[in-house]
Amino acid sequence: MTPGTFRTLAILFWLFATIGPHALAEPAAMSQPAASEAITFETVTLAEGGPTATLEIAFRPSPLQRRPVILMMGSLEPRQLPPWSEGLLAEGFMLAAFRVAHEPDADPAKRPQWLFFDQRFAHSYVLGGYRAPQDAGRVIDYLVSRGDVNPDKIGWLGSSSTGIPGLAVATREPRLAAIVAFVSTGAYRQWLETWHTNGLWRGETKDLWPETEALLKHDPILHVETMYPTAVLMVSGGADKVVDPRTARAFVEAARPYYARDPDRLRLVVYEGFGHNLPIDVVRMYAEHWFRLYLHPTRPPPKPPAEAANLRESADRTRINAADHQDVVGAK
Repeated sequence: MTPGTFRTLAILFWLFATIGPHALAEPAAMSQPAASEAITFETVTLAEGGPTATLEIAFRPSPLQRRPVILMMGSLEPRQLPPWSEGLLAEGFMLAAFRVAHEPDADPAKRPQWLFFDQRFAHSYVLGGYRAPQDAGRVIDYLVSRGDVNPDKIGWLGSSSTGIPGLAVATREPRLAAIVAFVSTGAYRQWLETWHTNGLWRGETKDLWPETEALLKHDPILHVETMYPTAVLMVSGGADKVVDPRTARAFVEAARPYYARDPDRLRLVVYEGFGHNLPIDVVRMYAEHWFRLYLHPTRPPPKPPAEAANLRESADRTRINAADHQDVVGAK
């Protein structure tokens, strides 16, 4: 054994004896979340107050007495949890996916066909947006009755067919504290009109059904004054022809005056060059960011920002380190 090898072994022996064997474990192994078997899954059936609703819940063990919860339309599978939820589950968030067994139209000819853009498909979205707030309200009633859900930290995550009704919920269910809606819109009539301009429409005529027109009085964009203080984040693809981002922008601009007290709570992000499918890292990034910001398990949401008094103060807020901008550009 060489003197160098002897010294190395002596140092390792000293470390092992002084700080213990666990200190030499790999950091990644120490920071891994609990195994999937540690996740609790529950299935609940709600039979009162409307059509039968099935609610599937998932959460990890946590010292929290009351958890923030993220609502979704759909279902949860124990071995197929949404990738965006992994970090949030580890922090104590609860997932709650639900589906409601509404009866299909009595006339089979009026039932929508998936991705066939005509009067039937249009009506299904408008009707779904009309029903969603009541359906979500029943689910929220149950969740807050459990005792392990924080009634002030209830959120919604949806994309396309599950985000569009979520924006209707945001205008009619005051208990919704935050929503993240990907490739979605709350301007239903304007959205349906883009089915024509974007070449999607396949109906025999351009007119909507009278019953669809009647339901459009509940178009979310007509009720944005009720949405504040729900924290609304919408993320769209700039080249999306299915849910045209112009309609998302119209919804946000209609709501903006009602968010004057806290403009940070209303945001639209448009990814230029992307269509109706956003990268999974984008979905995870915004889901984690928004819910940690406004539904954090232990921290309160951020307070409204003070408006910059002048241009100098506005410029100062853009600093990202100790250097003043004027020192960087030499503009003293």
